[in-house]
Amino acid sequence: MKTPSFIFFVSVVFASVLTGFLSRPYFTDRVFYLYEDTYKFAGEQERLVTYHSSTADPVQVRIDDELNRTLTIGGQSYAIADISNPYSIKFRVTYPNGHVYSVEDNNGLLWSYDDKGNIVMAIQVYANGERIKEEGEEDFQPSALVIGAYPDYHIKRGMPGFLFFAIGLLIFGWCSFRYQAFQDLMFRLSPQRFMYENPEPSDFYYLMSKVGGIVVMIGSIIVAFKAY
Repeated sequence: MKTPSFIFFVSVVFASVLTGFLSRPYFTDRVFYLYEDTYKFAGEQERLVTYHSSTADPVQVRIDDELNRTLTIGGQSYAIADISNPYSIKFRVTYPNGHVYSVEDNNGLLWSYDDKGNIVMAIQVYANGERIKEEGEEDFQPSALVIGAYPDYHIKRGMPGFLFFAIGLLIFGWCSFRYQAFQDLMFRLSPQRFMYENPEPSDFYYLMSKVGGIVVMIGSIIVAFKAY
């Protein structure tokens, strides 16, 4: 007959392997964002790279030459030129309407400027899930287009370390709930025991250890979701 502990640990191993397998693409695929839409690499043919999103039109990036790329989305094409010099990394972004912006890389943080040198701030206003554009606002921020055009700026999502932390919390919580030997060990490691002569765990301590174990196991689920 399988004991509860056997069932618990087998379930933890199975859930960990399954979660790791299903979550691997989420943590390993490099992505970029255009407002609330997430894009990831879908394929490359000759010098045309395609990125797909489950919520918006695909993005295509044509590598025209070493310094020039064209990003196309929703039938609109944006010309992006690398105008870097030995002292700074810069890009020029030309919109379909003829507007031209510059984007500067400041230690990995991209700043956008209009043709007068003013900083272009990213302001996102939504109502009922729909983005509301301000007067004169472009469809996409210049810096976002540069990020989409250059894979070096694509990022990996999530923090998988939280999953390992959650597994540790789950096991700790189970041991606190299930095993008296573990409860005794935690009592002996507690600095409070030095306040008494020949201290021994009370029934109330064992009860609170079980309650605490349940709370920790519930908390481990919350921590696991923090990974995403």
